[in-house]
Amino acid sequence: MGANRFSPVEIDAIGEILNISLGASATAASTMLDARVDITTPVVRVESRDEFSFKNLEPAVGVEITYVDGLTGDNVMLLKRQDVKAIVEMLMGMEIADEDFELNEMNISAICEVMNQMMGASATALSELLGKPVNISTPRSFEITSDEQFKEKYFTEGNHNMVVISFHLKIAGKLESDFLNLMPIRLAKELVLGFFPEGFDGIEGAGEEQTMQEEIPAEKPVYEAQPEAAPDTFGFVMDQTVPDTTSMDTSLMDTPAGQMQASPEEREIPMQEQSAVPPVTGQDTAQQMYMQPQQTAAVQMDSAALSKELLEMQRIQMELMEQMRQMQAERMERKPRQIRVHSSVQPSLHDESAGEGDPDSNLDLIMNVPVEVSVEMGRTKKLVKDILELNKGSLVVLDKLAGEQVDLFVNGQCIAKGDVVVVDDNFGIRITQILSEDIPVA
Repeated sequence: MGANRFSPVEIDAIGEILNISLGASATAASTMLDARVDITTPVVRVESRDEFSFKNLEPAVGVEITYVDGLTGDNVMLLKRQDVKAIVEMLMGMEIADEDFELNEMNISAICEVMNQMMGASATALSELLGKPVNISTPRSFEITSDEQFKEKYFTEGNHNMVVISFHLKIAGKLESDFLNLMPIRLAKELVLGFFPEGFDGIEGAGEEQTMQEEIPAEKPVYEAQPEAAPDTFGFVMDQTVPDTTSMDTSLMDTPAGQMQASPEEREIPMQEQSAVPPVTGQDTAQQMYMQPQQTAAVQMDSAALSKELLEMQRIQMELMEQMRQMQAERMERKPRQIRVHSSVQPSLHDESAGEGDPDSNLDLIMNVPVEVSVEMGRTKKLVKDILELNKGSLVVLDKLAGEQVDLFVNGQCIAKGDVVVVDDNFGIRITQILSEDIPVA
């Protein structure tokens, strides 16, 4: 398959990858614009420089995003200038006239911030999908003045064909339009390779390798062959330990008459039978006979001694635990210590000498405490709908009648009533009635 060709499976994979990543972008844009954002399933095409056209988007605005980690290549978004204006209006919270809108530094920063949020969410989704970190550079926005100039920049000699993905963008109650996403063939191939980690060739190779493994019979493990070789090995060792019959016969012939001698029938016994029945004559033979029982007895004695030591340690441990329990019980049963407590002499709050002074003398300490004084002309209740409809010139009617006395509040508590007067161009109140003798200080 050619380097610039994609199979239907690869086309579907590209569409699915972008559907997932742009779905995350729609969520980010919805949060930023405070409106529902929908991006439909993409339509993937591979187009050459002559085939590519964006007449339906002119005048268009481009946004270039470069992958700096995880992927290699550039991703270019093409949007209508009118769509960019609508997005900027939603961010600014105000409408902009068509003749006043221009791609100045503020508007470019606004659209770049939206694309940064969208493509940042897209990179995060791609990172989770591909299983590796994916990072992007800061988006760069530019106005497209000529389609030929755009093609010369992105349809280069190394990129005769580009993968063009079209989306349908819908922002609830504000915008419904289309936009394009362009990426080089190499970047699309890298996305497909990440979507299918083994690759199509790798999948076929894995199948062939599995077939070859099925045809080759599996060798038996080493641990299965060991039991069969065990008798031969054991027999070989035993043959090495059995003394030679010829030397044994010679040694027996040279022994004194008082010692036992082997008969001719015994000398004719096969080697294997002799190995099974060792000779009983000679000091060395006797030592070999008693060596194994002695070793077994020694091991048994060591085991018995070890068991005895373990039992002794357990007994000592139990005694220590019992002593600790007794000490704890004695500590709990001890009577609490008696501590002598002497009452301290406190000065009486009702000292007679304190009453000899002026009871109002302490009021001097609070005379300089500031308090908040306010006058309330009246009150009323309104619905939230009525409050939202208030503007310049609206009339609010209070519950007090004209000429009726107003209330005087000190620290939020009504203490008096009075009439409104004018003193030197300032409003004032002439108190006519005291409601509370206790003025709240705090």
